[in-house]
Amino acid sequence: MPATKKVGVSDIAKHAGVSIGTVSNYLNYPERVSDTLKAKISASIAELGYVPRRAMPVSAASSSPSTPLVGYVMTDIEHSLFTSIFEGIQEVCEDNGMQVIGVNAFSDLERQHELVRLFTQMPDVVGIMLATVQDPTEDIAIADAADKPIILLDHTSPIGENTACSVQENNATCGRLAAEELIRSGCRRLAFVAHSFDYEAIQDRYLGMQQAVMRTGGDATLTVIDSGGLTFDDGMEVGKRLAVEINKARGKTSSNTSDDPTTLPNNGDLPPDGIVAGSDQLAIGLSLGLTDEGLCSIPADVSVIGTENVRNESVGNTAITVVAAPGADMGRKAMMTMLDEINNPSHIHGSTMLDPTLIRRASTRR
Repeated sequence: MPATKKVGVSDIAKHAGVSIGTVSNYLNYPERVSDTLKAKISASIAELGYVPRRAMPVSAASSSPSTPLVGYVMTDIEHSLFTSIFEGIQEVCEDNGMQVIGVNAFSDLERQHELVRLFTQMPDVVGIMLATVQDPTEDIAIADAADKPIILLDHTSPIGENTACSVQENNATCGRLAAEELIRSGCRRLAFVAHSFDYEAIQDRYLGMQQAVMRTGGDATLTVIDSGGLTFDDGMEVGKRLAVEINKARGKTSSNTSDDPTTLPNNGDLPPDGIVAGSDQLAIGLSLGLTDEGLCSIPADVSVIGTENVRNESVGNTAITVVAAPGADMGRKAMMTMLDEINNPSHIHGSTMLDPTLIRRASTRR
């Protein structure tokens, strides 16, 4: 049946129950995909009416001045949100006879500035996409000086200015959905485990949680646990310490942890029974740390929710409930905005918010 709306690689992956990378391999390197997965992907393509895009070879794109290029600077390529955004950008580019070049800033602000500057010096680059968690003021100035449009992803324009368009996830909704899910399932002592509150996404997720907790009229409480970072290891460390607190609250002791003097922030005298992690890597580490020595059970003792939907969200036998970011849709919207800015002399800068989606899994109570 023909598709009634644009169908992308991410739609095929979701329908077939495989990763985006597997679908990409099916389309471009079929010898890398097993016959079983080929059958599933082929069936999904037929059912959804997907028409594979025929991309121009990179060598041809880079050598031909008739092929406009878009430069995409990612904060950190290991973060799957940014790679999902890349997919959305690429889909729209290929539909419009363009190509995208992606580069990794490794969360280094100075490197980010240099990469933006590099793209402004490439004559075939007609616009720049910037996925950043840090202040983009200098990057916008670099692009403006070169008279090249720049679109911000996962970040708004600098406060008080309207110098660039932006496309981002509604992170306040992300935090609200996560908190509401915990409250709905019976959790009342909520905690937000995060770090880097100068990041917009972290600030907004916490704000959304606050809004949900306030609506309970005091029936639920919220505290913040500073994880010291947003990585797997940071979550693991916090999870192990929280496991001790939860175990003590049940009146139990552990020979391995009875001398641990660590006391984490909590509501009243009890540790949290529901946790929202500022990143999925934190959520994964938390889950392993909480259950590492058998001190805690997820979700019986504590529920855990991630806030991104990375592609390795399953930890052991625990699949983590997440609020999934609309990464590919953000990329598509950003690229359509870029095309309008390039082709429309009366283009006006603006900000677009896309809502995330709750995906309920085993780490929260039914």
